[in-house]
Amino acid sequence: MNVECYFKIVRESTLPADLDLWEMANEDGWTVAHEAARYGHLPAGFTRWELADEHGWTVAHEAAMRGYLPADFDRWELADEYGWTVAHEAALRGHLPAGFDRWELADPSGWTVAHTAAERGHLPANFDHWEWADESGWTVAHVAAEHGYLPAEFNRWELADRDGWTVAHVAAENGHLPAGFDRWELANPDGLTVAHVAAGNGHLPADFDRWEIADNYGWTVAHVAARYGYLPANFDRWELANEHGWTVAHEAALRGHLPAGFNQWDLTDKIGDTVARVANARAQLAR
Repeated sequence: MNVECYFKIVRESTLPADLDLWEMANEDGWTVAHEAARYGHLPAGFTRWELADEHGWTVAHEAAMRGYLPADFDRWELADEYGWTVAHEAALRGHLPAGFDRWELADPSGWTVAHTAAERGHLPANFDHWEWADESGWTVAHVAAEHGYLPAEFNRWELADRDGWTVAHVAAENGHLPAGFDRWELANPDGLTVAHVAAGNGHLPADFDRWEIADNYGWTVAHVAARYGYLPANFDRWELANEHGWTVAHEAALRGHLPAGFNQWDLTDKIGDTVARVANARAQLAR
């Protein structure tokens, strides 16, 4: 009987445990054991988890993907050619068992099982290694912040990747900062703060009032909100200016975001351009 015949058999039922044909493979290295793992038809007591196809994808990877690993499985470190372990695959699919404790297993880039679980919200409630980072400095906390899975009590907002981008920046960018967040001044090396990021994405809270926070070039949070049209209706600090005297009003005028009833047309930057002139120039260009 050829391998395809055995594939058909294991798709439909479980082969006897003493039938030692698990390593029979097709031209891609896909074994009878892989096919049985795919359908949840490996027998109790199966031990040949390391059998791999041509890309290093083991029988254990396939069982982990499908949620068919046995309760006593303990070979989480088995990896494919990219360093993706069985534990990574189980974490991605939400199939890690209660009590799993090998969160530090990492692929060659330093991406741990914990990173993968954080991406899908599958970390346990008592997880406390938020600082684990891949080679770019992207931590487990960054991943959880990006996808909205940080716990309510999380307080390590200052954790930063190699570019100085903090967990708080990531949460602000994606709208996942908690109510009551108050560390708006956390900044990257250019002085771009969490508040700037939230402003640029429309994620500042309704009661935000720290519009004067500025980056290294004097661009305030208000400038960023004005640029993208996210200033609140009651905003009244149009005179805030960057190092060139370019005010929030200038920025709003340039982008077409001045509100009806605006009346501070004579605000002037350092080269003499008024808000009125900027608004008029924009109107001319739009014709």
